[in-house]
Amino acid sequence: MMIFRNKSTWFLTLVLSIGLTAHAQKQMPRDWLIQAYNKAYPKGNALENLPEWQNEQYSNSSKSIQALPDSIKQKLVKQAEKAINYNWPSLPASLYLDYKLTGTRVNYENLQGERRKMLAHLVAGELIENKGKYIPQIVNGLWLILEESTWVAPAHIVVQKEGADLANIENPYIDLNASRTALTVATVYNMLAPKLAAYSKVINGRILYELNRRIFDPYLKYDNFWWMGFKGNAVNNWNTYVNANTLQAALLVLKPGEKLDALIPKLLRSTDNFINQYPEDGGCDEGPSYWDMAGGRLIRLMVILNQASSGKLNWSDKALLHKIGSYTYNMQIAGNYVVNFADAFARYAQNPESVYQYGLMFKDEKLKNYASFIFNSGNRQVSSDDVSDFLAISIVYQELKRIPPDAPYPAYAALPDLQVFNARQKAGATQGLFFAAKGGNNAESHNHNDVGNFIVYSNGKPVLIDAGVGVYTSKTFSSKRYELWNVQSQWHNCPTINGVQQQDGKKFAAKDFKFNNTDKLASVSMDIAHAYPEAASVEKWERTITLNRPKNEITLADNSILKAYKAPTELNFLTPLRAEIKKGQIQFETGLTMRFDDARLEAKIDEQPIDDTRLAAAWGRKIYRIRLITKLKALAADYKIVITQAKN
Repeated sequence: MMIFRNKSTWFLTLVLSIGLTAHAQKQMPRDWLIQAYNKAYPKGNALENLPEWQNEQYSNSSKSIQALPDSIKQKLVKQAEKAINYNWPSLPASLYLDYKLTGTRVNYENLQGERRKMLAHLVAGELIENKGKYIPQIVNGLWLILEESTWVAPAHIVVQKEGADLANIENPYIDLNASRTALTVATVYNMLAPKLAAYSKVINGRILYELNRRIFDPYLKYDNFWWMGFKGNAVNNWNTYVNANTLQAALLVLKPGEKLDALIPKLLRSTDNFINQYPEDGGCDEGPSYWDMAGGRLIRLMVILNQASSGKLNWSDKALLHKIGSYTYNMQIAGNYVVNFADAFARYAQNPESVYQYGLMFKDEKLKNYASFIFNSGNRQVSSDDVSDFLAISIVYQELKRIPPDAPYPAYAALPDLQVFNARQKAGATQGLFFAAKGGNNAESHNHNDVGNFIVYSNGKPVLIDAGVGVYTSKTFSSKRYELWNVQSQWHNCPTINGVQQQDGKKFAAKDFKFNNTDKLASVSMDIAHAYPEAASVEKWERTITLNRPKNEITLADNSILKAYKAPTELNFLTPLRAEIKKGQIQFETGLTMRFDDARLEAKIDEQPIDDTRLAAAWGRKIYRIRLITKLKALAADYKIVITQAKN
């Protein structure tokens, strides 16, 4: 057994840093991955043709890299040329202890990541030029990485009995960073082992030793890494990200035999814990920017198993898995703006290779076209910052270039299990108004207290926003999480009722989530009263948001019943736009108006400075909060807000 800190502290860390998946299914386990494996390999002896697959990975990657446009190869070689003189940074103990002592996690993580990025640039240069020029510096980088005491991030080592501290290597742990490093090292081995061996007789053996010591052996030994899901707990993107990376690393370096026959089924049972909990609507409650590590990593796991098993392992008949892929375009607003509830980023483009692989597996041309859209929107760039991702995008580069790019922009998308709904004025277009709203509960993964929150875009540009996530610190994932302003309900488009905000916890949830769509109207409604604690004294707060397509306007209707009046209620609205208060309306700088009954509501606008680099990258150095404050003390009241876009 691996020794963890006391149970209450560990559970707090787990819940706050990862969040609880809200939609764990109360059904018979699907267990699709392990069932397919047991059917294909009832007696073990799996993947007997694995050496052929390993050779194909090398061959296909090499050919694809050489087929890249000269302009891309030249750019990548220039990066490798810079890296050949790179002065590898030290990672001292004091830097690792920053997280424990100051709560800062990025200083160590950035330097650790820079080491891996420079290694990746060198490897890309060598694979393009194939002259052995970069091998000495590649070995320098590999050797440093192999000698790091731990590949686990400082913020994640807290699970050890010593808590946040230097890593105790007697109790190895596998986190996101460790699994990604393992895949990087394994990929370099697969692509360059003969050249590495010619330079050093030791380096390849050291690679295999460290992969077994840090990843494969601990994976087989322990069942209580939380992300494995073997204790009946909820899991999230950690599960698929670690499992896919670990599997791919194993398939790239191991030979068929007992270790692989033990590792693969355990890994598939763990990944099944992720699929078993997934909602039937295919929605990712962590948001589009976490999809790459969740559904986006799941498809890689399925694809490489399908390839390495010569087609024996195939899940293309599972409709839910197809929906996990379709989620990507259903959450797209316009360009790279996406629906960004909770800790998701407002501007994000999924990995086009992952989206393409979903389209390929499920024979879905819409997903393929969307993958091409993402790819072309990024100017067909190929990054070599990550070795494995570089090879993956290189292999599908020509296909993504050939496929016509197209963003579906559906008229509406409904995720009833996740309780997310969005709608736009016209299918296939970004012109006009768009809104997205969520119900759910306040214990979702990467949760913000945001039940009843909604966002509005006009002609593909933000009007009412979800501020999103800032730079992660120790406070982000601790008992002080909800002290962060951008996590609180008063800094979402949610009401503050009787002076009281929403509270975190699974019981603080929406009720009666309903939606409807016709040619003319799209609407969603829910009762959000239960998202507030008893102190709010609210019996009912029915929130309805409607898009009237012929009028090109969005109406918010709040129908409320209070148990008692304690303080004025405030309807909050966040915007990146400058706005002016006029009689009965808010006039936005873009020409939009937000009308309200000034006999019932008084308007005020607050300015919120932003000093967080991540939030500033999305919205600039400040955003604004519009507060519509109730004037009446009635226990039963209704409020109507109408957002209208001026005609072009």
